[in-house]
Amino acid sequence: MPLLSEQDSEFLKKDFENKLKNNVKIIFFKSENACLYCNEIKNILAEVSGLSGKITLEEYDFDKDKEKAEQYSIKRTPGIVIEGEKDYGVRFYGIPAGHEFMTLIYGIINVSAKNTNLSEKTVEKLKEITKPYNIQVFVTPT
Repeated sequence: MPLLSEQDSEFLKKDFENKLKNNVKIIFFKSENACLYCNEIKNILAEVSGLSGKITLEEYDFDKDKEKAEQYSIKRTPGIVIEGEKDYGVRFYGIPAGHEFMTLIYGIINVSAKNTNLSEKTVEKLKEITKPYNIQVFVTPT
């Protein structure tokens, strides 16, 4: 049974047609040992990736595919990588449901378009950063 309504699927198909510029790969890391909601996440990602020929989905086991997990610096499960023509470092941990679903969708669109929607002033300031930073954004409805 689909998780997205027919209306939502149609809306996203049209949105992807208009906004996806380049191919996007969604890479999903699960764990058979400790991964709350992994089956639901896999179903969500399969539905979303099926809405556009520009989106592909790969799945790996965090425990069995250590080399891939290390390649993408995945620290825990469930972990989602959104990769364009290169790895921009976009990661999503947890279930992309509720308010977080649109964060996943915007991530896909922005990676595809190679666009951050940041102002020119912000981009210029970011160019001044000379050492690596780990930026994490936590989202919760409470």
